[in-house]
Amino acid sequence: MKLKVFQICLLVCISAAAASAQDETLPPPPVSGTGSGSGSIVGRVVLPSGQPVNSRVRITLSTLQTPGLTSYTDNSGGFGFRNLREGNYTLEVYGDYKIYEPVTEQVRLIRGLQVSLTINLRERVSKERPAGGVVSAGELDQNAPPAARKEFEKATSLAGGGNHEQAIEHYKKAIAIYPDYLMARNDLGVQYLKLKQFAAAAAQFEAALDINSRVFNPRLNLGIVLVEQKRYLDAIDHLTQALSIDSSRPASHLYMGVASLEIDELAVAERELSKALTLGDAEYSIAHFYLGRVHMEKGDGDAAVREFKTYLQKQPEGEKAAQARTLLEKLNRR
Repeated sequence: MKLKVFQICLLVCISAAAASAQDETLPPPPVSGTGSGSGSIVGRVVLPSGQPVNSRVRITLSTLQTPGLTSYTDNSGGFGFRNLREGNYTLEVYGDYKIYEPVTEQVRLIRGLQVSLTINLRERVSKERPAGGVVSAGELDQNAPPAARKEFEKATSLAGGGNHEQAIEHYKKAIAIYPDYLMARNDLGVQYLKLKQFAAAAAQFEAALDINSRVFNPRLNLGIVLVEQKRYLDAIDHLTQALSIDSSRPASHLYMGVASLEIDELAVAERELSKALTLGDAEYSIAHFYLGRVHMEKGDGDAAVREFKTYLQKQPEGEKAAQARTLLEKLNRR
């Protein structure tokens, strides 16, 4: 699937903190037990904002007698340990260690009962930056020397005029003068992304995150690259971290919805695509096309027809217009 979703999604200002992604793709959560018994501990892990996580989180269950049983949440943060003996249990929840503190919960389980928990992840706090602090572009790049700034400004002007190749050369010059020029690396990556040079784009976004992992734009843009490369699980990891810091950006919700659709996480896809429309309105009307696909996968043809028609009304010449018409014809032949 080739996405050309609005370039505005790629050019938002660097203005919010972001979190780094999980380092590995985790397996589905098993239903686990520590022996004969009829008790259970179930619950959900949520982000510091209270929103559900969209990637798997590791959980360890232990008692004084057992060293620990490891499981993972599902993609919405849900978890469950069943067939447990009565006793005292310790739950340890591990998000991305670079961003979140381990969270520990003590649970007293009575035989035959179920304990339900909601566990909030907590951002790691450092002296350099308090949890939830906003990172601005000016703050990050204030040490850029004048020569580097001059090259950056010239590159930005060229990029605004659609001169991507020339812009790339001047962004490179700015970075050569000041390798920690985070905004220049992000914007260089955007130019590569527009030219569909995905590996080069990803390298620049990753370099920007190496400078400071708590910046929103490179994290979102890396997620977009991974969607373009059809690496949907990896994309979801990065987009989840972007959403955990700034959930007001419709682009993050849009791409999260697309990636979730492609791995058949239809409930998540519908939620995120609807959120993109709520936040972005007509500017993100392409979400109607993907919502149509979600409803087709769910077997709700009438809802799919409505979404495809809405998309075509808003964007009759949109990039997905031809595909939407084809799918409408297929649905009308039912």
